[in-house]
Amino acid sequence: MFEPITTFSTFYIRGFRAPGMYIQGKGALKYLGRLVKRFGKKALVLSDSDVKRIVGGVIEKSLKDYGIDYIYVIFNRECSWEEIRRVTKIALENNVDMVIGAGGGKTLDTAKAVAIPNELAAVMVPTIASTDAPTSAISVIYTEPYPGEFLEVLNYHKNPDMVVVDTEVIAGAPPRFLAAGMGDAASHYWEIRSLFQANKPGHVFLDYEKMKGVEPLKSFDLPLHIAKLLWDILQKHGVAAIESAKLKIVTPSLDLVVYANTLLSGLAFENGGTGFAHAIGNAMSVLEKKMKPMQYHGEMVAFGTLVEILTEGILEQAVEYIKWAHSVGLPVTFEELGLKEVADEDLYKVAEKLKTTTEYMRLPYEITEDQIVALMKLANEIGKKYGQLYPRTPL
Repeated sequence: MFEPITTFSTFYIRGFRAPGMYIQGKGALKYLGRLVKRFGKKALVLSDSDVKRIVGGVIEKSLKDYGIDYIYVIFNRECSWEEIRRVTKIALENNVDMVIGAGGGKTLDTAKAVAIPNELAAVMVPTIASTDAPTSAISVIYTEPYPGEFLEVLNYHKNPDMVVVDTEVIAGAPPRFLAAGMGDAASHYWEIRSLFQANKPGHVFLDYEKMKGVEPLKSFDLPLHIAKLLWDILQKHGVAAIESAKLKIVTPSLDLVVYANTLLSGLAFENGGTGFAHAIGNAMSVLEKKMKPMQYHGEMVAFGTLVEILTEGILEQAVEYIKWAHSVGLPVTFEELGLKEVADEDLYKVAEKLKTTTEYMRLPYEITEDQIVALMKLANEIGKKYGQLYPRTPL
């Protein structure tokens, strides 16, 4: 009997990529000097002033203990071309062997943009578990001043050489960051399922020119399994992880969610691709200045996931997602995104921006600006209706 032909059984060149080494655990940061000495004797450490106050002492002591000379540079908040050029100049003038980025996604993306194109070792030290930036070979570039608008995505020929995640540091951060990371990570289950079924490529390329990928490769099925695993973890452990973060303690649930938000999410999105949820999330940056309070990437993507589910799935799935999202404090309406009043003009700006994203080019279906606006309105109304049945957890 013949087996049915599946997406994976057809003939394509496929690719998979990952960081050189990933280390996670309570107190892992004290081993940083020992871990990075393999890359050389001089480092540029990049973090904002708040992160330096929190972990700068541990980083500096560990580097000194293992004979690593270093320069500490304070990050200017936005991953922009202006900031990348500024930090690159310092790194090259001081002949460093590695760039150690410590902080959130924008700091880490800037550290990658300085290190990888200049053949320096890239070491990522996330202090929040809000994005999958630590593991990826991608930097998202924004305009100045902070908070800037989404500008473009850079693709590098390699991933970071090392990622060091200290869960004690993550537990000490505000719980909202952990929730935002879950919003970003959860989207991959829905996105990759859709993209893989349509045999769309991920963010792995055959070649790279001028920090842009050339000839995207088809995905193996591994990212699909990774995305399913991380979604299972988030459903089972998300609430307990948020409660752990509120208490600033490391628990098995927090450890698992950090693992899902950081390593699993990074492997899933890079190898499996990003779709409609991220297209919505990235495009909503055009309204970021109107959002009060300002929203994080994962929070905007969380709303985008609801839009994607309503586009591709069924209402029952959307309701289950709303229930989960609210249980960990994620937004599913315009108002929860800090937008008190949203005009059609605003939504059309989002739709127009969305059509310029790489995610839009990768979508397995055609969708117009009118349809995008209609779907966002629908998601908002569904979010309001069922959000009342499943109230949002305060963070």
